[in-house]
Amino acid sequence: MTLALELVTTVEDFERLRPTWNELAERMEFPEIFYRWEWSFLFFRHCRPDDELFIVVAREAPGGAVAAIAPLCIRRTRSLGIAVKVAETIVAGLADYQNILVREGIHRGRAVDAILAFLADRADRWDVLDLQQFCSRDPTTFQMVNAAQSRHDWTVRTHILTPVAVRDLRPGHATEDVGRLRRVRSRLAALQARGGDLRLSCEDFAADWPTFRALHVSTWPGSPLGRDKEGKFFDALVASEGMREHLDLSLLLLDGRVAAGHFGFVDARKAYYYMPARDRSFHNERVGAALLFALVQHHARWRTSFDFMRTLGRYKSWYTDTIDVNLRVVIYRNSSVRALAYGIFDVTRRFLLELGLPRALLRRLGRGRS
Repeated sequence: MTLALELVTTVEDFERLRPTWNELAERMEFPEIFYRWEWSFLFFRHCRPDDELFIVVAREAPGGAVAAIAPLCIRRTRSLGIAVKVAETIVAGLADYQNILVREGIHRGRAVDAILAFLADRADRWDVLDLQQFCSRDPTTFQMVNAAQSRHDWTVRTHILTPVAVRDLRPGHATEDVGRLRRVRSRLAALQARGGDLRLSCEDFAADWPTFRALHVSTWPGSPLGRDKEGKFFDALVASEGMREHLDLSLLLLDGRVAAGHFGFVDARKAYYYMPARDRSFHNERVGAALLFALVQHHARWRTSFDFMRTLGRYKSWYTDTIDVNLRVVIYRNSSVRALAYGIFDVTRRFLLELGLPRALLRRLGRGRS
């Protein structure tokens, strides 16, 4: 059966997709909280005011059930002085996972082939497809790479971005560093003996959210919660009806103060470790490690996995040795001078990084070309 494809370019049409989008996200074989409509819609509204919607929707028949969605937008940038149109996922940076969303039961290869063919037919609208945070655990990632590489008029580059760790919460299914976790358990017990107050999955999220937000900005001066656009996005996200049952906020109070906190997400099967924070004056008390241990134990009562997500701090590997990776997939049109300009800068940057050029200098170079 041939899929019917359509392009969504207006906010009004994007808004009307909400129920079918979320139904699709919930019926994927590898669903993620970041795939929900609220993430993409609110992020576009608050953080991408100058970009263009470029959402590809695949249906089983014209006007029929949605089979797949490519949540894309067009960003205009400059590389080596040349204007470049970059098609990328709507949520950039703040979402740990992105992908082409394919409903369970739909052949991934067929859906991805159809979407890439649709994009190829509209090659005048974009110069580069730059897709980031596509996780190796979802086969859709590799179906997309394979389909893109089969096109003779495209060049495809894949890069490993970050490792991601997931602990299986079912008894006996995780291989853990028993000795280290025993010490963390003892630290948690000692803090509770001192009067430490654990508040896991706080019931009054609205009342505790401002406290956590202030703590996170204090812990991490570069926190997105302290920036204008991203801060408004998160306030809208946590206030949205569609995310209400998926929010998870926990606090550890010590000596009458909030010593550590965590803001994350939950669904029926998984807990997401997203934004940890701690009062630095409690550094020697290891309050962050104690709260994390309590979170893992707490969610093991209802869920089957605990997702540590991007970056692999050593403490995360204490809980699991199951590691996936997030990939960046960059697709260049061979006939495009603009794509060549974008690719040359990117390849040169990666080469200099591998030679040991400091990352801070590379970031300066990157800002200089934008």
